[in-house]
Amino acid sequence: MTGDMTQLLIIGAIAYAIGNISPSIIIGKIYGVDIRKEGSGNAGTTNTIRVIGLTAGLICLFIDVLKGFVAVTIGYNMGGVTGSMVAFACVILGHCFPVVWGFKGGKGVASAFGAALALNWPSAIAAFVVAFVLLIITRRMSVGSIGALIAYPALVWYYYPECLYFAIGAAAFLVLMHISNIIRLSKGEEKALSFGQRTLRDRKKPAEETMRPAAAAEPEAETEAAANAEEAPAAEISVADDPLTEEEIEKLGENALTVGDMESGESPVAADATQEPSLVGAQTQEAIRPQPEPIDYYTGHEIPDLGDQACSIAVIGNGSFGTAMANLLVYNGHDVTLYGRNSKAMELMKERRMNDHYLPYVILIDRIKYTSDLKEAVTGKSIVVFAVPTQQFRSVSEACSDYLEEGVIAVNLAKGIEQKTLKRLSEIAAETIPGATYVALSGPSHAEEIVRNFPAGVVVCSKNKAAAEHIQDVFMSDKFRIYTQEDMVGVEIAGAVKNVIAITTGISDGMKLGSNARAALMTRAIHEIKRLGTAAGANPDTFSGLSGIGDLIVTCSTNLSRNRRCGLLIGLGLEPEDAVKRVGSVVEGYYTAEAVCEMAEQYDVEMPICNVTNRILKGELEPEKALGQLMSRSKKDELA
Repeated sequence: MTGDMTQLLIIGAIAYAIGNISPSIIIGKIYGVDIRKEGSGNAGTTNTIRVIGLTAGLICLFIDVLKGFVAVTIGYNMGGVTGSMVAFACVILGHCFPVVWGFKGGKGVASAFGAALALNWPSAIAAFVVAFVLLIITRRMSVGSIGALIAYPALVWYYYPECLYFAIGAAAFLVLMHISNIIRLSKGEEKALSFGQRTLRDRKKPAEETMRPAAAAEPEAETEAAANAEEAPAAEISVADDPLTEEEIEKLGENALTVGDMESGESPVAADATQEPSLVGAQTQEAIRPQPEPIDYYTGHEIPDLGDQACSIAVIGNGSFGTAMANLLVYNGHDVTLYGRNSKAMELMKERRMNDHYLPYVILIDRIKYTSDLKEAVTGKSIVVFAVPTQQFRSVSEACSDYLEEGVIAVNLAKGIEQKTLKRLSEIAAETIPGATYVALSGPSHAEEIVRNFPAGVVVCSKNKAAAEHIQDVFMSDKFRIYTQEDMVGVEIAGAVKNVIAITTGISDGMKLGSNARAALMTRAIHEIKRLGTAAGANPDTFSGLSGIGDLIVTCSTNLSRNRRCGLLIGLGLEPEDAVKRVGSVVEGYYTAEAVCEMAEQYDVEMPICNVTNRILKGELEPEKALGQLMSRSKKDELA
């Protein structure tokens, strides 16, 4: 008896060691991927296919099946039927809880199939047929696996009744390993099988290339790489005009209402914020119902005659914010030239008096001057307003530097931190346009509402108080109230980090975690923003103002925010890169998240919300696991 027990222990040890061989993890390392941090985080065939690709997944499948088959064959040769059952159990334990990989392995289905083949091949083949049929019908590997596991004991009873009780136990264990899949299936959130979201080729691309949307929207300033670059063909991205692919629908799950809404352009998630009527149903207070005919929202507005006090202003960038500001400034009585790189787009705006791509249904004032010549736009202007994305501000401002007049005031509308250098926009401006007086405009201000003459309150910030007060006078109207500030560090950090947090709250809402979760995220985010800002030398009071909590509230709460819409799509199941493409315009938080986290590390500041968001955006963490990490953090005092 003792000898038999020793032999079985040896069989178990050998089988467990074989189970520790994880082709999924090894292949992932070859591709530069930690498979346990990508996709579902499961070190198995399905996740390997989803993250790396079909070829890698098939190799993984073959090795996992082989190791189960080899382990049980060894067990049978050493200890008969009992030895084979011990080997079956231990090879699965080794696969699911491998000591060499920190006890974090796969779910054991492929290895179990190999073990079952060695134990009794007819029942194993029959179970495989069940799994294959269910996979074809549902396109969900988990459904096929669970269905086969449930059927397996009955098949063993028919083909090999001697192992019935063992088969029941083994199947029950493997079903328990799929409990997370069962929960997602019950909620209709289980993803269908997809192929190769991350390839070796993608991994080796430079960071700037891999993080850039695969297709740009209109090549106006919101997406231009540099002000004087060659024109590129326009490629507007919207769910209505570019229907969801089968793969995208699979990623979003089979929520018929959500998918159907997206296909028809009626989604409150991915819809163009100013064109899609369903936004009214989703958020009546914030969203703006498109009109059947274009409207001039300034009808009856009297333009003041400022005489010599009128300023000559250039607005660089004809995206939504640049267009809205140009329109506002002309109605304030100033002489405004709007610059956009695409000459055809500028001609069309002049002809139609509308920005069809970014601000449809809104008639612009006919006094705006349009140009695609940067020198013409900037030369002789006393104020130059930059309305370009953060990561392009350096190249665009450098391109303008040769034409700027001495003493010009440069007003920046972007909010972010430059990648790699971790510099704020004012610091970049000091390098690229040192002769200009820099002013930042920040606060809760969606262009879609400003262009409709809705009330708004913002902040202008500058180290030069006189320049800030001058911009206050120039931009302020009866509907656009402006306050001055001198805390440039606080204003710029608040504006940058809130974009990251807006993605986070969007993910939360996409996962349907509720308003409590959103409120908690926003509130704790203020603490994170304040910690980073004060460490960098900001005034803590800034974060209680318009550029802090004010901007955070509007960006996290309304679908007019591109960052929030991106997060919603991620929360529904799209990969981050796909979500950015579907938004169809620059998602500042997507590009700023890593810089914010690097800055936090530089200042030794704890920012857990930003950190998990950055990991989600990089594909290192699933939203469900991010939630678990945030909720399971150690206890602490709220104000600590």
